[in-house]
Parts: sequence; structure tokens; C-alpha cells
Amino acid sequence: MRVEKFLRKEKIDSAEDLKHQTEMWAYTIAKHYGISLLEVYSMPTALFKQSLVWALVATEENNKHIERRKQQAKAGDREMVSLDYSFLDWEGNE
Repeated sequence: MRVEKFLRKEKIDSAEDLKHQTEMWAYTIAKHYGISLLEVYSMPTALFKQSLVWALVATEENNKHIERRKQQAKAGDREMVSLDYSFLDWEGNE
């Protein structure tokens, strides 16, 4: 299936890949906001971009929360300490 092949790719190589990427972003927005794909495709470009950013950030935060809850469940009654290594992403970007 073309979509499965696209999802395995690490970069966009063609116009078809760009089309699939846009469709995936539209689906992300529709799912996050509980709206139809038709409504998403009717959005002005600026609203599409803004909605996508918020949907992606909210999804990432939710995934982090789910992962923390899984780790806490594994830890049981032991104390758990979160370590933040995000500073490693900043090095060399200044």
C-alpha cells in the first residue's frame, strides 16, 4: 500500500510524498479538533498551519503524559524521578 510505504520513508522525495504528508497533517488536525476532513481542507492556510502546530504539540504532550504514567505503573511504590535531557537538543543550535 502506498501509505504504508510513505510512512516508512524518512524524507519527502516526490510530489506524491508531499500529498501524503499534507493528508496526514489534515488527518491529525481533524482528529485533534474532532472535525471533518472537509472542514480541515476548507481552512485558510494560516489557520491550517496554526491548527497543525497546536495539534502536534498537544499530541506530543499527551504522549509524554501517557509514557510517564506507564513508567509510574512499572515503578509501583518506588519513588520515580524524571530527568530532562532536552538541553542536549539545544547544544550547537546557538
